[in-house]
This record gives sequence, structure tokens and C-alpha cells, in this order.
Amino acid sequence: MKNTLFYNITIALSGLFAGGCITILFILVPFWKSLPPTELMVWFSHNGPHVGITMLPMQILPLLFTAYAYILARKNKEKSKEIWLYANISNGIILLMFVGYYLSVNLQFINQTMNPDDVAFELQRWEMIHIARTILAILSTVLAIVAYFRYEENRNTKITTTL
Repeated sequence: MKNTLFYNITIALSGLFAGGCITILFILVPFWKSLPPTELMVWFSHNGPHVGITMLPMQILPLLFTAYAYILARKNKEKSKEIWLYANISNGIILLMFVGYYLSVNLQFINQTMNPDDVAFELQRWEMIHIARTILAILSTVLAIVAYFRYEENRNTKITTTL
């Protein structure tokens, strides 16, 4: 029963991050693309830190929770352990994307150090990488759901067998 609650919280956290990515993709990115380069960087300087403070924990928590879910599933020899591992790998790739790309580019936007002539191209690249990040976030959530149902299926089989 304890694992059920933990797995549900993991699914909720993964879904929350995926929802944040979808919101950015379909609301913020089109808005950003409508702004002239210098206005975009001004927007980032005012709002970027707030978005980052919101999104970073939503990105890290699913990684930590899917890692622990994998450890629990492995320790308990659950059939869901491989699925939790794949969800964790997906979340790990998302974190690598942040460290390897978003951190430096977002800081350039926030600090307004990017050449305005490069902003349109960089925003296009930002969007493409964000699409990949969004797909990975959705994938991680779907995998967590599948892992949970695999766990429940296995748990229900054990309960039925013991009756």
C-alpha cells in the first residue's frame, strides 16, 4: 500500500512537469516569437528567474522520485522495475538538456548578453529542444503510469493467489 501512494505521487509530479512543458510550448513560445529580440530579452530578465524557480524543482522531483521508484521496484522484485528505469532515464536526459543547453542560453536571455541578431535563431533552436524535452516529459509520465499498472497487476495477482 505504501508503494501505491508513492507511485501515485511520482505520476503526479511527472505529469505536473509535462504540463508545465506543454504550457511553455503552446503559450509562452508563441508569445516569445512575437516579440522583437530586445523585448524578448527584457521579458526574460523580468520573468525568466520566476519561470526557472518554478520549473527547476518540477524537473528535479520527477527524476528523484522515478529513481527511488526504480530502487523500490528492484528491491521488491517487481515486474515494473524496467519501466521505472526507462522513466528515470527519460528524466535524466531532461536534466542533461537543462544543464547542457537551457542553463547557459536562458542566462544569456536573462542577462541580455546575447547578440539581438542571434535571438531569432536561438529561440528557434530553444523551441526544437523544448519539443524534445516535452516529448520526454510526456513519455516519462506515460511510463510511470504503465509501471504503476504493472505493479498493481502484479500486486493483485499475489493477493488473488494467496486467497
